[in-house]
Amino acid sequence: MGYFVFAAMAAQLVMLSALFLLGRRHVLGGDGPEPMPEACPRLALIVPVTGDHPGMREAVASLLDQDYPDFTVVFVTADAADPARALVAGVAGDDPRVLLAVAGRAELCGQKNHNILAGIRAASTAEIFVFSDSSHVADRHFLTNLAAPIIRGDAPMTSGFHRIVPEDGAMGTIGMTNTCLALHLMQPLAAITQPWGGAMAISRAAFERFGLARVWARNIVDDFSMGPHLRRSGVAAWPVAAACLDTPLRAVSLARWDLWLTRQLLYLKFCIPLDWLVSILAVFILSAPPVLAALTVLGWLACLVPGGAALGTLAYLAAFLGLGLAFRTLSPRPVGLLPWLRGYAATFLMLGWCFGRTFTTNTMSWRGIDYKVGWNGVVRRIIR
Repeated sequence: MGYFVFAAMAAQLVMLSALFLLGRRHVLGGDGPEPMPEACPRLALIVPVTGDHPGMREAVASLLDQDYPDFTVVFVTADAADPARALVAGVAGDDPRVLLAVAGRAELCGQKNHNILAGIRAASTAEIFVFSDSSHVADRHFLTNLAAPIIRGDAPMTSGFHRIVPEDGAMGTIGMTNTCLALHLMQPLAAITQPWGGAMAISRAAFERFGLARVWARNIVDDFSMGPHLRRSGVAAWPVAAACLDTPLRAVSLARWDLWLTRQLLYLKFCIPLDWLVSILAVFILSAPPVLAALTVLGWLACLVPGGAALGTLAYLAAFLGLGLAFRTLSPRPVGLLPWLRGYAATFLMLGWCFGRTFTTNTMSWRGIDYKVGWNGVVRRIIR
């Protein structure tokens, strides 16, 4: 049993070290911003919006303040009474590049997918589609960074990501920072990377050639369905390090973190079920060692575990926390040592807890709507 415990600890340290070393440069911005292309075909930025949330005005304003010379922004709500319409209109004023579209209620897919497809129909003259959310702040080069590789012909599809900017040391805030950081570090790893719906782009020709409208019209989510579908055609998202959005967060509760992470893992289960099954081992290797280490130390204090095992466990804990300090260097805003290590350690426990929850349901809840979901993320039923 002791050999198994230390093997799990060693495997976790190897996984975390590899993740840090292989993804660090990408998270720090890679080669920097993409150069502005000589030719800039018409681009449409599609942004599903709903509600009126803190930081939303800043995010909307940043999406309008772009250096790409020829673009339209289509903000899409489910209905005309959504307060997001007034918010966007207040920020945009009479900006001629802004379109407001109403998608109506989704009946066969996730509401976000339904809104995106309505936005695409409204962007009738665009040659490139960019997709983003209304909860992240973009720099002025965001559209150019995503579009440039497509215009150059390097790839038909690109993807960026986002980094959480922690504004306090709450455990939920730092936990979400670490969780998103781990996902960000995976982006340049071609074997496992997936496009991220908050910052992705595709040419109209590729969108139509690969039949993405048909996929989204029945699926629970955009990015997790898009990635596997394109991979079956030999296409993977081109990771653009510079296309990174900022997501300021503060006072994140454990319940909010729990719901968010469980939803991400459910997308994996619904859309890529075989990968979800394979992930059982990976989640165990990541989540079990800290728990096993704590039990070993308690066992030693109770004179139930030999001193050699306790010494090995303390060495593991030192390496585990040392890696946490390495990840701390990637935070876009300084965080105190103890709050960071507390949130870092909690991340592994939350991962195991949330992954366990995915075994008990085939229902996705999002913004007051419940979706019954089947194989490959197909929506079976919508409950409002």
